[in-house]
Amino acid sequence: MIDLVYAFRLVVLALEDVSARYLVVGSTAAGAWGVARSTRDVDIVAVISSDSVEAFLSALEGNDLYVPADEARLAAEFGGSFNILHTATGGKVDLFVCSPDDKFESVRLDRRVQLNILGVLTWVATPEDVVLSKLRWRLESRSETQWRDCIEIAASQNLDTDYMRLWAHQIGITSDLEELLATTQN
Repeated sequence: MIDLVYAFRLVVLALEDVSARYLVVGSTAAGAWGVARSTRDVDIVAVISSDSVEAFLSALEGNDLYVPADEARLAAEFGGSFNILHTATGGKVDLFVCSPDDKFESVRLDRRVQLNILGVLTWVATPEDVVLSKLRWRLESRSETQWRDCIEIAASQNLDTDYMRLWAHQIGITSDLEELLATTQN
């Protein structure tokens, strides 16, 4: 059985150690807002600069983690993602490095909330930002899993729909958001 906690805890500690702004997103964040489903990894969005990536990599050393250092350096310089894997337990963290200049990511990071996830005190995307992100990811895939997650969050949370409509327009998901709101407000 995959144990996500060990790798997740170490990554959060390393991000905190280098004072990186970060937040848990994806299905783990959705779980914090009422979506009950299993996941095989934890997704984290972080701002890691080319100046801080070496300190981040050093903070992860010696913990039986597989960290593709060259991919991490490239992501820090150009954006992108890489995986961190604890080989003994199979726990995996997908780290998505964003630019501090990305307005949506910057706002998500400003709005994040601190919660206990898997026994780790960590920063998590708000329910509105989880829904917006899942709708954005769904643009290309039309994933039913992403859609179901959005429906469950919208049905169980008191969402700031004015905020969501503002960002939906800016990131090109207005029709999907309106469909979601119509589905869950009936």
